[in-house]
Amino acid sequence: MPTSFNVTFPEVSKNSELPPSDGRVNKEWTTVVWILIGVGVFFRLFHFLDNRSLYVDEIFLATSLVKMNFLELTAPMLEYEQKAPLGFLWIERLMVLLFGTGEMALRLFPLICGIASLFLFLPVARYFLKPIGVVVAIGVLAAAPPLIYHAVEAKQYSTELLSTVIALFLYIRFHEKLALPPLILWGLSGAVLLWFSFSSIFILAGMAFGVCLHYLLNKEWRHLFRSIIPFSMWLVSFGAVYFLFTHKHGEAAWLLHWFKIRHSFMPFPPTSLSDLTWFFQKSFSILHHPLGLSWLDLSPSTHPVVRVIARMSLLHLAVLAVGFAALYRKDRKYFMVLVFPILLVLLASGLELYPFMDRLIVFLAPVLIIVLALGCEKLSAFFFKTAKGRIILPVLLLLGPLANATHQVINRELFGDYKKSYQVETLLYIDERYQEGDAVYIYWNDLVGYRYYKDTRGFRFEAVEGEDYRYVAKGKADYYNKLKADFEKLRGNKRVWLVYSNRIWSDIGDFDGQPAWYYSPDNTRDILYKEFSAIGKETDTYKTTEVNVHLFDLEER
Repeated sequence: MPTSFNVTFPEVSKNSELPPSDGRVNKEWTTVVWILIGVGVFFRLFHFLDNRSLYVDEIFLATSLVKMNFLELTAPMLEYEQKAPLGFLWIERLMVLLFGTGEMALRLFPLICGIASLFLFLPVARYFLKPIGVVVAIGVLAAAPPLIYHAVEAKQYSTELLSTVIALFLYIRFHEKLALPPLILWGLSGAVLLWFSFSSIFILAGMAFGVCLHYLLNKEWRHLFRSIIPFSMWLVSFGAVYFLFTHKHGEAAWLLHWFKIRHSFMPFPPTSLSDLTWFFQKSFSILHHPLGLSWLDLSPSTHPVVRVIARMSLLHLAVLAVGFAALYRKDRKYFMVLVFPILLVLLASGLELYPFMDRLIVFLAPVLIIVLALGCEKLSAFFFKTAKGRIILPVLLLLGPLANATHQVINRELFGDYKKSYQVETLLYIDERYQEGDAVYIYWNDLVGYRYYKDTRGFRFEAVEGEDYRYVAKGKADYYNKLKADFEKLRGNKRVWLVYSNRIWSDIGDFDGQPAWYYSPDNTRDILYKEFSAIGKETDTYKTTEVNVHLFDLEER
């Protein structure tokens, strides 16, 4: 049973599906794995060096990172009600001090975590899987577009994923040790993880429950009592993190509402057929995010059945289901260690303590990938008796991630989907064309990006910041009437730049869709545009999927 970081497949091992004489095929699998790791590193480095603009979620957190010192980052709540593990915040702050406030500096640590995950996941995959399963596991982790995105995002999700990989690596190294030094090392390592990853408590607690239950059922009392040593160290560390930081992070009512209307909490207990559909919907959604297995991602307006077929979701779901069944039959201890963390997350979701949705379950990806790869192993061995036949299912599973990740390299505007941001591009567009006598008006829904980049980049212009009248206006007519106070600030200028987000956007603390009149279908940004068109002639336009810029010449009216 391998417990060290070997970079080649052994010719004979517990998880080898090849006879000793077939070393050539074993070497081919090894070559494929390293090619996939190289491809994964390339995808991450490409998008890191592309140096795209920060998305609003990144700006929310980055605002604190560039303003606060190490002590201030220990505050219960950061700017824009952001939350992140202290270890992550401090390393990010160190990156800012060393390399500045640019996008690449803020994304450097997530990039390191994303690349490290690829290499450290290899011995983990080799421990649980046969060579063909290792290829699938490494391939999914390397090429899944959501995992690539989070590896170059100035948020903590890449660190959360690496923490899961580290926790699994520590498990394969130490779970059979009885000597005191390795058990203490296991305990200290897990305790440190909890300061870098909030979600690692699910992995470590699930792992601890699984190990203890296994020893209890098998009456292995010596192992059980010895395992309490590292597990108690994890508990103490979690207690310190919780009482110093996490318990102060109680979710605000608006955020709970935000998660609820997006069906992020498991119905607990399910009391209707509609509640039961939640489990089927989530089963399909995790295949797309975070696992990134979709072949084609069609528009949400497309019929659900067509979308499932286009994504090959039925195939992927079948493979995942077989993987869970195979894991249960293969080793009950491994089953509990890998499945209990998922069950704990679902339980926390049912209690409305932790949302079960896309980026917040990225940390579960390594566990789900192992199960998926195991299912691929079993189905390939069952349906295909030749070595060439057994590559069919792995190719089908990896085709979508590899094709989509490649497509996003060729078409960079697709990377990140709706999170592709153009904040800095639009502001630089104005700055390069700004003339004396110009005024720049930033509508309230795009102020976050302007304020951040004004402080970190600096511009030749000082914008008029639009007031948010949504909660003081009595309706649409009153709202636009109040906006005239903003327009008065623009009088006397030769030209006016109008900047606004063309997406339906809510501010921090807002309840989704409130006030209802503002978010009605007929209240679009077109009305704002028409208000400016009435006072000047449009002479320049720069439109993106996120932000629009219009230049109006007031002297032309």
